[in-house]
Parts: sequence; C-alpha cells; structure tokens
Amino acid sequence: MIDFAAMERQLHAAHEPCLRADPFPHYVWDGLLPPAALRAAADAFPDTSAMTAKPGIARWHSQDRTLAGPALRDLCAALLGDDLAAFLARVTGVAGLRTEPDGDWGSYRLAGHGAVHHAHVGSNRHPDTGRLRRYSLFTYLTEGWGPGDGGWLELGEPVARRPATRILPAFNRSVLIETTARSLHGVSAVLAPAPVTRKTVTVHFWTDPAQDAAA
Repeated sequence: MIDFAAMERQLHAAHEPCLRADPFPHYVWDGLLPPAALRAAADAFPDTSAMTAKPGIARWHSQDRTLAGPALRDLCAALLGDDLAAFLARVTGVAGLRTEPDGDWGSYRLAGHGAVHHAHVGSNRHPDTGRLRRYSLFTYLTEGWGPGDGGWLELGEPVARRPATRILPAFNRSVLIETTARSLHGVSAVLAPAPVTRKTVTVHFWTDPAQDAAA
C-alpha cells in the first residue's frame, strides 16, 4: 500500500526538502498512499460513541483497531508493517526501529470544530517494556482540508516574534517527528465547520532498551 519509491524521491527533491531541521528534525511526505484506500479508511472510522472522548473538547481517539472498519484496519496494518519501520530506520539512521502492533502502537483520532491540542512533549519511555519511543508518524485522512480549516500541526513554540513551525494536515500527508525531550508539538484550533472532522492515524516507532544502552 505504501509508495516507498515516492518516499525515496521526496527525500531527494531539491525544490522542497522532505527533511526539515527547524525546530527539530522532522520529515514531510505527500501522496504515499492510494487515495481511494485513504478515502475508504476515512469512512471506516467508528462512531465517536465507541471512542474515548476528551471532556469538553470535540476530540476522540482509540487504539482499538477491532472497532474500525476493514479499510481503516488495513491502513493501520500497512503503517505498522516491518517494511516501513526498516525504511524509516535507514532514513533516520536509528537502527532497530520497530512498532508495537499489539501494544502502544499509536491511535486513530478525530477532532471537530473548536478542538485544540496545546503544545506538549509526550512521555517516550514505555512503562512496561522500557522501550524508548523515538518517532511518531502522523498520517492525515480528511480530503479537501485547507488552510482555513485550521488544525495545523505546530512544532516548537513561538519565541519573541518567531512563530511555531506549522504544517497543514493535508489529505494524504504523512509527518514523521522525533519524540524526544525537545519535541514540543501541538495542534491549533480546528476551524472546519461540523460535521467535518480532522482525521489522523498516528503510529509510534520504538527501540529496545539494550540497543539504547549500547548506542
């Protein structure tokens, strides 16, 4: 399902670099998934009543892939595959990257009008396995999302007159960010009118404790 050739081409594109250093290393890829499959996955989100709600905010998430329709499960399976983890290990230079399909794999998320996710740094040490979460990949599924719809991914924080780095959650865009102590990130307010929602699938990539100790 994933177009690895397109990922490779975009890594080396001179006009718009895929790897961006500011405010911390991150990668932006576009068009890596079949649009029809992505549309089907967007339609396969479960009803919000089956997901975990954020009190007082139009935000819902779930890690339970059994609640999702087949197309969304297929998308998650592709993003959790060993071939993508190996590709990202080569690209980032972090050997041994792996996902946790049966553990803290990530989530699928919905955000409606007015939802905001303030800048934060996630916990990156798994409490049970001790694995270190090194990267998170965000893939956006809402077709037709434009600048006026808000919900921008914001990296870093405004300093003096310099704003945070902003990335539009455009349809079929995937963004890979470090998940370290410096990786402050958040989401600006969603402005799209209901019933339109910002749909995201997030997948985490980990390394084992023994490997981290040897690095």
